[in-house]
Amino acid sequence: MMLFMATVALTASAQNTLRDNGTFTLQPKVGIGIGMLSGEWKTYSGVDNKSRVGLVAGVEGEYYATEWLGIAAGLNYAQQGWKMEGNGLKETYKLDYLNVPLTGNFYVAKGLALKTGVQFGFLMSAKAEDTDIKNSCEKLNLSIPIGVSYEISNVVLDLRYNLGLSNTNKADDGNKLRSDLFQVTLGYKFAL
Repeated sequence: MMLFMATVALTASAQNTLRDNGTFTLQPKVGIGIGMLSGEWKTYSGVDNKSRVGLVAGVEGEYYATEWLGIAAGLNYAQQGWKMEGNGLKETYKLDYLNVPLTGNFYVAKGLALKTGVQFGFLMSAKAEDTDIKNSCEKLNLSIPIGVSYEISNVVLDLRYNLGLSNTNKADDGNKLRSDLFQVTLGYKFAL
């Protein structure tokens, strides 16, 4: 009997703390991104790969399919890229993307969501120092976003790691470069 009462109490509590089914929200957000390079670069032996810090800004819409599942789509501008230093080389690679993340948001507790999905990044510009390198970069950057967010009073803190899957390097030089991004954003969520 005690187990039954505890189960009913926990179920009722969970229903009161999560979003109502069928609700649609919109969330403008802004923050910082830390761009990183992963993969293998054969022509850059002895060179250190460092991160590039940049702006992340955009908007995300979310539909609450169930009490514990939200389906979200966003449109974000992100300054990604990396720095390379060593063996006489010191360059910053600035790759700016218009990212479209599509995620499933799993609400595991009041205000706390775990997120994953797929993200399509469309290259807007690419520079190495002041040289335009857009023609030597792939135009689409496919990645997997993995993250967590916490919401309190409609303010949302979102931490997300976008694991790059696509080779950003178009040149046939043996380098397989992937653009990863760790981002921290702060947003305000309101129902439509």
